[in-house]
Amino acid sequence: MRQRVSLQSLFTLSVLAVGLFSGTVGLAYAYWHARQSLQTTVGTTFQEIARQSADKAALLLAGEIEWVQRLAALPDLRASVEGAVLSAETARPIERWREEQHRYFHALAIVRADGQLVGGRVSDSTRGFYTRQPWWTTVVQEGRSWAGPLTVDEEGHGYWEVAVPISERSEPVRGVLKVVIGTDRILSSILGSRLGRTGHMMLLDEQGAILACSVLAPNLHTPLPADVTRQGTGGAAARWTLVDHDSHGGQGGIIGMAPVVLPGQVAQVPAWSILVQQDPAETFEPLAALLGKLAAFWIGTTVFIVWLRWRLGRRILRPIGMLIQRINQMAGGAIPAAAPAASADQLCGVEEIDTLATSFDELAQRLDQASQAKAQYVRRLEQANLDLTTSEEHYRLLWNHSIDTKILVDPFGVIQDVNGRGEMTLGRPASTLLHRSVSDLVAEPERTRLQAQLKLVRHKGAEVSAGVMRVPTPGGELTMEIDCVPVTKVGRLESIMVQLRDLTEQKALEQQLLRSERLASLSQFASMFAHDIRNPLAGIKKTLEWLSGRPEMAPDLPRRCLEDLRFTTDLLLGMINDMLDVYQEHYSGLPLSTAPVAAGLLLHETLRLFRFEAEAQGVRFAVCKPPDEVWVWGDGRRLQRVLINLLHNALKYSPPQGTITVTLQVEEGSESIATALGPPTPGSLVTICIEDEGPGIAPDEVPHVFELFFRKKDGQDYRIGRGLGLHFCRLVVEAHGGRITAGNRRTGGAVLTVALPVRQEQSCLSAS
Repeated sequence: MRQRVSLQSLFTLSVLAVGLFSGTVGLAYAYWHARQSLQTTVGTTFQEIARQSADKAALLLAGEIEWVQRLAALPDLRASVEGAVLSAETARPIERWREEQHRYFHALAIVRADGQLVGGRVSDSTRGFYTRQPWWTTVVQEGRSWAGPLTVDEEGHGYWEVAVPISERSEPVRGVLKVVIGTDRILSSILGSRLGRTGHMMLLDEQGAILACSVLAPNLHTPLPADVTRQGTGGAAARWTLVDHDSHGGQGGIIGMAPVVLPGQVAQVPAWSILVQQDPAETFEPLAALLGKLAAFWIGTTVFIVWLRWRLGRRILRPIGMLIQRINQMAGGAIPAAAPAASADQLCGVEEIDTLATSFDELAQRLDQASQAKAQYVRRLEQANLDLTTSEEHYRLLWNHSIDTKILVDPFGVIQDVNGRGEMTLGRPASTLLHRSVSDLVAEPERTRLQAQLKLVRHKGAEVSAGVMRVPTPGGELTMEIDCVPVTKVGRLESIMVQLRDLTEQKALEQQLLRSERLASLSQFASMFAHDIRNPLAGIKKTLEWLSGRPEMAPDLPRRCLEDLRFTTDLLLGMINDMLDVYQEHYSGLPLSTAPVAAGLLLHETLRLFRFEAEAQGVRFAVCKPPDEVWVWGDGRRLQRVLINLLHNALKYSPPQGTITVTLQVEEGSESIATALGPPTPGSLVTICIEDEGPGIAPDEVPHVFELFFRKKDGQDYRIGRGLGLHFCRLVVEAHGGRITAGNRRTGGAVLTVALPVRQEQSCLSAS
């Protein structure tokens, strides 16, 4: 049993717990937030100082390089690396100049482009020494200045290697000026600044080793973590971070780092960074004072909470006891009257408690008003029932005059109601259908399917389409679409409405449309057949015309036979053209008889069909194909019809003495389109490109040349076809998973390209 506790004890514990807990959490958060803010502020400051120092260092180092470049541009220095090797007398001025530069440089060397030191002994060893230096390729071959590593000796003196090219503008490099510069002045200028008592800067190399420090010698530093130095020296921007220990042994410090980046035209071999750090004790010194202030504030807050509990306890607990007494009176069944106005010494003084007492009195009055409102609600409910009855009559009117047949069944398919439209459609009165299974209304083979759909509605509670079923009626069998819609009440399936829509006339129209489409397909097939047979007949006609010009055909009998054949051919071509004018229907569906097809052989056989026509017109075929045979998988007869149509069009529009270029090649890394032969397959494509020297295709007609019945706008051109050949070509190529495109040559003439995929099994056939 739960232990009982007084309100006063509970109030005391609650106030102390809430106050002390909230105060402690708030002060802890304030200290944490102050620490985070201090870290961010110090880190951002160190980062900015490191960035500015790195920019200053880059500027000073770039100035040193620029000074060396100006020395390399001196005429005497350029003259010393030109021509043959200097004699002893000529080399003396150069040696004196080199000696004068020792007050600026620790070492200086002038090297010719062939690796020979100017003023030194000529030998292969000296040449090989300088050509093996790390800066040789950058300076001599690329013509860029080279900034080498910065080294510091045991005494703390820094040395920096710099090599610059000696050359004129837009001329090869003639030599190299290699110097070693002392960096004591530069480092003191960069690292001389201090931050507070212990803050200072250091110079790091690309491995994170300390090169120079304004406080300690480099060998007295503690190594920084590898991940910190790697991110700092390898990055391209300034950053700051927290470290467990810094290079001076401090714990939990903050460091800022920034890379020293020289101008882009200078090859900077090592990567240097500026590091800024401070003793963690000095960095977080303000937090110690803040912690003392927060502790004093916490003690004062605790004292205030204890006093506040004592004060509020006296003003809240007594009026609450009086309110409990009045609630007990109300629990006994009596509605208490409003309390009389209290004297000033009896007032609670807490606005919320006084308001609660007043609200309690108002509640008693509202209870009386609620009883009166209840009687009015009952009267309104009776009126709503009357309105509901009227709505049911309206619903029955809509139910009976619905366009579709509607049958209401219980969850197990027993008919409960049938609307008036259903009685007319089914040809039976509703009384003969009630209490029967709704599956009895459909044809016997489809009853099981309807029962399964009703069962699915019972389990899912969602609308289900039963599909199209046959429904026998006294007037004949109807084709009807059946939907099953659940009718729920209070979240529970109460019944199912089976809706039947008559599709008998629609199905009859669909059958008629299907027959019409089949007739149209047959007409289109006849049109395609007539168009394709016209090309070989035209070839026969051209052959006959060629034979008629041969001297051996000069006798009367052969000539008459040829004339008869030509007349018959012309007559047959006219009949075919008439057939093409009649059968102008869309053709869809292209059955293929696929097998391995040799693309080169197929092209050769097709070109033979046009040899006489080409000779008669003076047109030459230029064929370019690979030495090895290329195989594709497809319908060889239909692919040959594609080539016949394309070559016939090219020959028809080619001028006399023109050239038709036919190119057969294999393209790698392409992807075919998806067809009935299979999904799109990445791999090789066999392309056949046919180019003529005719008038070409108008730019606005290029996107439409493969459309059915598309013809050129120039109706006076006798070469215009019927708009079937190229459309048929597109159907065949796409059925093979390829593509066909049309365009124009830059020098004039049309270009038509057929691309067919080479699948894996085709490659195997080719290899065998």
